Amino acid sequence: MIPPPSVGLSRIDEEFVIVRLDPAAPLPPELFAADAQLLSVTRTSSELPIVCPPALDPTGANTVGPWCAWYIDGPIPFNVTGVVQSVVSPISARAIPMFVVSTFDSDLILVPSAHAAGGRAARRRT
Repeated sequence: MIPPPSVGLSRIDEEFVIVRLDPAAPLPPELFAADAQLLSVTRTSSELPIVCPPALDPTGANTVGPWCAWYIDGPIPFNVTGVVQSVVSPISARAIPMFVVSTFDSDLILVPSAHAAGGRAARRRT
């Protein structure tokens, strides 16, 4: 068995909310005019989730937050496995909720801001 990869994490110095809109909802245009360090929009047949700074939270949306985020230092080649697991396992062992966003080059791990210290401590133990 190949051991999980050792990865670096970079904290994003901003808080975020996770928003759920109806899958047919129009995308709020202000999302793309903003200068956010993280903006994620994914549309599926059952939902339209958005990760954005609290100031961009669409009115009337189902919103959870605030969350803090760490960027897994990348780029991570597509043939490398176990990267996300190596980061989320120690955090999960502390029963800290997480939300993962994947990009082409890497992944981001979000935890509720109230659990930020626990998330950092869990990562230091690995």
